[in-house]
Amino acid sequence: MSEKGFVTRLVGKNRIEILEKPVPEVKEDGMLVEVGLAGVCGTDIHIIENADRPEWSGGLPFTLGHEVCGRVAKMGKKAQEGLYCDEKLVEGDRIAFYAFLPCGNCWWERRFGPDHNLLCTQPKPGYFMNPDTWPHFTSGWGEYLYIHPGSWVWKAPAGMSYEEIVLTEPFSMGIRAVAKATALPAWKNLDMMSFGGTAAVLGAGAIGVLTAVAAKIAGAGLVILVGGPRKNLEIAKQIGAADVFIDIDGTSPAERIEQVRKLSRRCRRRRGLRRRWRASAFMEGLDMVRKEGTYVELGCLIDDGRTVPLNVSQHIVQKDLTLYGVTNQPAHDFTKALACMKHFKNRFAFPRVVTDVFALRDYEKAIAKAKDPREKGIKIALKGKGYGR
Repeated sequence: MSEKGFVTRLVGKNRIEILEKPVPEVKEDGMLVEVGLAGVCGTDIHIIENADRPEWSGGLPFTLGHEVCGRVAKMGKKAQEGLYCDEKLVEGDRIAFYAFLPCGNCWWERRFGPDHNLLCTQPKPGYFMNPDTWPHFTSGWGEYLYIHPGSWVWKAPAGMSYEEIVLTEPFSMGIRAVAKATALPAWKNLDMMSFGGTAAVLGAGAIGVLTAVAAKIAGAGLVILVGGPRKNLEIAKQIGAADVFIDIDGTSPAERIEQVRKLSRRCRRRRGLRRRWRASAFMEGLDMVRKEGTYVELGCLIDDGRTVPLNVSQHIVQKDLTLYGVTNQPAHDFTKALACMKHFKNRFAFPRVVTDVFALRDYEKAIAKAKDPREKGIKIALKGKGYGR
């Protein structure tokens, strides 16, 4: 192919470039996708802001964008054989994609399986690489994406928009959090989130809103969404994501804690709490959780050096708290996310979660908006070559 396309790369802290590269020839076992939408995730922002830390600087430059959907442009003759995909794919199909290639042989995968979680300590190269090397397009923040054998790919349900498909990855994170919250010992299952219990979600970004939706689908009777800015809470209300909305700009931490406690007491249920927010909110969430409650922390994957004070006796032991951490999700949670969006499309307005769509060339504007606490939308996304097709 003589055609070229644009792709971005991270070269340093808060420094991203856009390059034009040749569209790669598709190998017999490969597949080329025209990117439809690629989300701007909080993790992407955290990596950009911390690219000077040793764990990232040694691998620069590389591409970003793990929330990816697109359209199959070209398939090698043996591409289907090498993919984890339940349905036959043909050129023109819209797909969701799990951007990870586990090694299949490290201790973690031998013990728990390659589809359990991103536990692999030595993943195979293929994604998030330097775009100067073939196949150049190795993540979502580009016009194309080259998919390697051994990848997980899902054919999107008929009629599903890119604004929905791009939510597969963040929604699967919310599903993972809710699954952990409900995976409790039998004695705790007597009074839990499902079957009418209460859940409080801290954070009104895409993962927060979609975690609230996942809690509703899993059977929570009352879901409280705490976050901001106000316009995001209004959209979340229109989506049907939660029952009660608490604006962080109009309340103090003490007021929010008291509101959640009162709502939890009124419902007389154990309140599972899961969050996607700044690190300082971790303690606020712990203060909200009642005795024998459940707390799921996700969204603090990237170490930026910040810590919080923690009284282990007061916040955890005296409450007999169940505390979970979520780093990511196993691939099969993508299957759940797509199924939920298909079956609950008339109950929740999923496309409205994507509040802002930018052209790839406007990636700087997209990143700036994602960083702005007052102007950021729920989910910001970049358009690729396949958008509108």
